[in-house]
Amino acid sequence: MLRRIEPAHVVLDATGAPFNEHYGDVYSTRGGALGQARHVFLRGNHLPLRWQERDQFVIVETGFGLGVNFLATWQAWRDDPARPRRLFFVSIEKHPVDAATLKRFAPAELAPLAHDLAATWPAALAGWHRREFEAGAVTLTLAFGDAEQLLPQVVAGADAFFLDGFAPERNPDMWSPRVLKSLARLAHEGATVATWCTARSVREGLGAAGFEVSLDAGFGQKRQMLRARFAPRWRVRRHEPPAPLNGQRSAIVIGAGLAGATAAWALVRRGWHVQVLEQATHAGAGASALPRGLLHPQLTADDNDTARLTRAGCFTALSMLTQIAPSGLWQRAPLWHIHGTFVQANDAEEMARWREFADALALPQAFAQFCTADEATPLLGVSPRNGGWWFPTGASVAAAALCAALLEHSGVTLRTGVAVERLQREDNVWSAQDANGVAVAAAPVCIVASALDAPRLLELEHASVHPVRGRLSLLEAPSLVSLRAAMSGGGTLVRLDERTVLAGATYEIGAMDEPGDETAWVHASNLQRLSRLLATPVVAKPIGVFDATRCVARDRLPMVGPVADEPTTLHQARSRRGAHLVDLPRRAGLYASFAFGSRGLALAPLAAELIAAQIEGEPWPLERELADRIDVARFLLEASRRVRR
Repeated sequence: MLRRIEPAHVVLDATGAPFNEHYGDVYSTRGGALGQARHVFLRGNHLPLRWQERDQFVIVETGFGLGVNFLATWQAWRDDPARPRRLFFVSIEKHPVDAATLKRFAPAELAPLAHDLAATWPAALAGWHRREFEAGAVTLTLAFGDAEQLLPQVVAGADAFFLDGFAPERNPDMWSPRVLKSLARLAHEGATVATWCTARSVREGLGAAGFEVSLDAGFGQKRQMLRARFAPRWRVRRHEPPAPLNGQRSAIVIGAGLAGATAAWALVRRGWHVQVLEQATHAGAGASALPRGLLHPQLTADDNDTARLTRAGCFTALSMLTQIAPSGLWQRAPLWHIHGTFVQANDAEEMARWREFADALALPQAFAQFCTADEATPLLGVSPRNGGWWFPTGASVAAAALCAALLEHSGVTLRTGVAVERLQREDNVWSAQDANGVAVAAAPVCIVASALDAPRLLELEHASVHPVRGRLSLLEAPSLVSLRAAMSGGGTLVRLDERTVLAGATYEIGAMDEPGDETAWVHASNLQRLSRLLATPVVAKPIGVFDATRCVARDRLPMVGPVADEPTTLHQARSRRGAHLVDLPRRAGLYASFAFGSRGLALAPLAAELIAAQIEGEPWPLERELADRIDVARFLLEASRRVRR
C-alpha cells in the first residue's frame, strides 16, 4: 500500500526556536540554523574547498528538516567561482514541512533561495522527488519516507554526508547501525561525514562501517562535533558506488520516438552531442505520432510498480514539458496543456474501494482526490457515469510535436531515413551499420530506442516484446463542446479542438478477426468505450482513425538501462548462484529504452533521466528496486537462475 507521509507540525518553543512536537526537539541549535549549517556541515566536510574544480559533487543528507543545510550549500555553490559544474544534494525526510513553513523559517540571508525552493516544493507523497535549479546545475533529490528503508534504495556515489536528524534519544531510528552502514555503500573513497551529534553509538557505528572518526570544536553551546572520513581497512561492500563519467560526451540514439527523443534531450542538456538515427521520414513516427496523449499517474491500493513508476514519471514529464515549452506552445501550436484528468471507476464496487482508499490515505488534494460523479461533473464539463480519481495536474500532450521539440537543439543531429541493421563495438566505440555494413554513425555510447526492433538490434533473446495494435477514433461531437478535461478508465476521451475529440483505444493482440469493415468495427468499439465513460448518450460522428502499434513486454513494464552480456551471463550462471541484477556483466556503453506500451508520455522521460544518470555516474532519479523492475536484463536474470546447477 502507498506509504502515508505525515507532514511535520512545527511550532515555536519558549525561546522562539522552531520545534517539532512529534519528536519533542528543536530543528537546530539555538545558536542559529545558518551558523550551524556553515560550521558543522559545510566546514565539517571541508566545503567549498573539496568541491572546487570538480565536474560533479554529491552530498547525501539524513534529515532535510527546514532545508537550511541545503539552502546554505546552494548559496555557497553560487558564491564560489571554482564551484563544481553540477551539484547533487540527496536528502531523506520522514516528516516534510510544507512550502509556507520553509519560507517562514528560512534565515533572512537565504530567503530568496527558500522562495525558489518553495515554488517547486512537492506534495507530501512517499518516494523520490527531484527538483532542479540553476538551469539544472543544482539538483535536489528529496526522498520522503523512513531513512532505514530508503537509504538502501539510494543509488549514488557520495562525496560528503550531512547527518542531521533529531537527537538519538528522540529519534533513534535515524542513527541506527543500519542507517550508518548504508553510508558505507554510498561513499566514494575519502568521502567525509559531518554532524553535530557526538553520541558514542554514532561514533562506533561509523567506525564499524569503515569510517575514521574524529571530534572537532562544536557550534554554539555544543562543545564538540563529529567528523569522519571513509577509509575502510577491510572490504565493506560488494560493489563500488557510481563514479562520475570520465570520457567523451558523444552518443548515438537509435529511434526518434518518445523514448529516443527524451533520451537525446536528457544527454544534450548535460553537455553531450547526440546523433539520432530514425528510419522513418520524420521524428515521432509510429506510436509516438499520437495526436493527443494523456499524462497522469495511476493509483492502486497496493501501490504496485506501475503506480509508483507513473507517479515518478509524471512528475519528471511535467518538469520536462515546463522546460521545453513553458507556455504550452511550440512553434505557435499547442504542445501540452494541464486541464486535469478524471480516471473513472468501472462500477459501484470499485468506487467503494477507491473511496475507502482515499479516506485512509488522505492524499494531498494537489495530487489526487476521489470525486463522486456529481462532484466530477463541474470539473469535466460533462457528466461521467461513475465516480473516480481526479488528478488536477493531468495533462494532454501532442506526442509527435513533443518529439520534434525535444530534438530541436544545437546538440542534436537528427538523421531520418536511416535504417540501422547492426551494431558493432571496436576500440571502445559503437558503430551503427546499415544493411551493406557501412557505418552510418559512431560514438562511445549508444542508446537503442527502436521499440519492436530493439531486441533484434541488441541481439537479446531474453528481452522479448510483442506488438499490440491500438486504434483511436477521431470523432466530430458538437455536443461535447463543454468538455474541458480529459477522461480515462475503461476508455479515453480527450479534446482535439472545438468540435473534435479523440476516443479509444483498442487493444488488439494478434490478427484482427472481426468480420466486415474493419474500420467500422474500430469505431463501434471506441464508441462503446465512450458510452461507458459518460452518463448520457452522445451523438458522435467518426471522421478518422489513429492507428499505431505499441511495443509491450511480458510484464507490461518498460525495458530500460545498460544492456547485459547475455552469453557471458548464461555461461557463468552456475558460478553466479544467487546473483542479482547488479551482478550481471554489462556491455560497456550500450543502453536500451523501449517497450513503453501505452505509457510512453509518463515513463519515457523518467527512463531517459535514469539512463543519463547511469551514464554520468549521477544519483539515480528513482529507487533502486524500481530501476530493477524496469531493468532490460530482468528476464535474463530469471533465465540464468533456471540454469541447472
